[in-house]
Amino acid sequence: MFRSFWLCFCFSCNGGSSQEATPTPPPGQAEVTEEQAPAAPEVRKIAEIPRPRIRARHILIAHADARRAPAGVERSRAEAEARAAIVLTKLNGGEDFETLAEDFSDDGSRKRGGDLGVFTKGVMNPVFETATLALDIGTHSGVVETPFGFHIIERLEVVELALAHILVQWEGLKKSRSDRSREDAKTRAEQALALIEAGKPFHEVAIEWSDGPFGKRGGDLGWFQKGQMAPQFDEAAFTLEPGAHTQVVESAHGFHIIKRLK
Repeated sequence: MFRSFWLCFCFSCNGGSSQEATPTPPPGQAEVTEEQAPAAPEVRKIAEIPRPRIRARHILIAHADARRAPAGVERSRAEAEARAAIVLTKLNGGEDFETLAEDFSDDGSRKRGGDLGVFTKGVMNPVFETATLALDIGTHSGVVETPFGFHIIERLEVVELALAHILVQWEGLKKSRSDRSREDAKTRAEQALALIEAGKPFHEVAIEWSDGPFGKRGGDLGWFQKGQMAPQFDEAAFTLEPGAHTQVVESAHGFHIIKRLK
């Protein structure tokens, strides 16, 4: 997950655990063939994810006395507060949040436009969490102070899907154990799709036809946010209605048939 400020920010202000948080994975291509699946071949019930799910981005202006201030930050608390006020004025004047985060934020999340991803209640600093929960989706806060410095927070929409897939690989792909050719793999994927479209349950086809560990659990991949998966997979998955499936989709991992569970 998220590095630098994100990991220390979650717990240390709470006076609680020093253990690193493990929030939902950040944007990027997911290695969908890596996770170990349960040994049992039956389809597992889709796990409900903790609620409420909160997604936010922020701009952090740190000062020399702030907790875990980045190396090289020498400004005083008053100077940091004044700098945060300037950034807020720019934001209120119509400047882009992502660009301002990249230009002004002292947090490592600036490389992602300040995006902190999705988290649940009790993970973030209480002051930060309260300020975030008070926001409507798409709106931003004023200047909010925590022991880490001064923040401007924007609450973002959480979009998560429960997905399953059937994966058919060929020889030469990364982490593939298959010795079939790409042409044979495509034929196999099309045969699996034909079975689904003829009415055979998706999870049964996945158990019988899918490569990789997820086939053993009916192809269930769990919950994903947009941007976490390989681009071709992501684009196809987020066009689906609940219960619908794609045609054959190719990614760097192989051929997929993707179903939206929820």
